[in-house]
Amino acid sequence: MSFENRKWVIITLADHTDDEIADLCGSAIQNSIDTLRKSIDGTKAVLKWDGDTPAVFDGMTIYSHSEILTELRKSAWNDNA
Repeated sequence: MSFENRKWVIITLADHTDDEIADLCGSAIQNSIDTLRKSIDGTKAVLKWDGDTPAVFDGMTIYSHSEILTELRKSAWNDNA
């Protein structure tokens, strides 16, 4: 599978209401908060999408495939780190 057009963001869940997260999920591949990859402590989540960056993600740090893999290897996401 090619990830060259896929992008990721990491959000802090406490910074968003449930409705905002639902809107973010609507712009992403995931379809609900239940399908999000969450940090070990449950405070952050990863959203991903293909193609152009939706306006709702403007101003957020956008990660490439290799960059998000590096982030997800950190102890906040992986208790084996």
